[in-house]
Amino acid sequence: MTQGWARSVKVAKRELLLRAAREEFAELGLEGATMRGIAMRAGCSTGAIYPLFESKEAIYADLLQHSLSALDAHVAAAVQSVPGPKAQVAAGCEAFLGYYLENRFEVNLGLYAFRGVKRQGVGKALDDTLNRALAQVLERIAEPLGRLQGRERADVRPWIALLFSQMIGALVLQMAGRLKFLDTDARMLLAMMLDQLGVVNSPPREQALRAPRKAASKSKFQK
Repeated sequence: MTQGWARSVKVAKRELLLRAAREEFAELGLEGATMRGIAMRAGCSTGAIYPLFESKEAIYADLLQHSLSALDAHVAAAVQSVPGPKAQVAAGCEAFLGYYLENRFEVNLGLYAFRGVKRQGVGKALDDTLNRALAQVLERIAEPLGRLQGRERADVRPWIALLFSQMIGALVLQMAGRLKFLDTDARMLLAMMLDQLGVVNSPPREQALRAPRKAASKSKFQK
């Protein structure tokens, strides 16, 4: 009974600290956050944190690990919900992008390794663990893409890297308000990329944009 109570108290403390840390990181980022700041938000001393987390990097990694686990479950469910590799690649990518559009703080959370062009991290061991978690998510898309293209998974990894970089880049640009003036958004850019892979047809607006160019070209040669 006593052990069960102690375990419940420990879990509750951990959740309180993670919520406080999320606020700290959202406001100050990994570099600006401090253990003291997290403790103040949680209403405790820094001494109460160290039995649970040895550093702010460990807390950050825990938050990101939970984020990647939730993302993985979301992408896996989307892939499994449709038949055939073509639909599965599209569903996986759309689920990946949609998850981050709905959870925008987690985009920043996932970009912890970069500040400007300077690469950062949370320590090699934690970085490796987080990279494996992200690789597992992307593998959900790589497997059906390999079947679609008749290639080994290793051979489609450059395509997965391209899709991943396109989605993250589009997310960052959309969050920064840099896509609106171009009359596009992250979902349309993804649809165009999937069209290039032969996974989905061009989005309606892209088809409309192509049509006038074709008509203009035809009229020019008819003259």
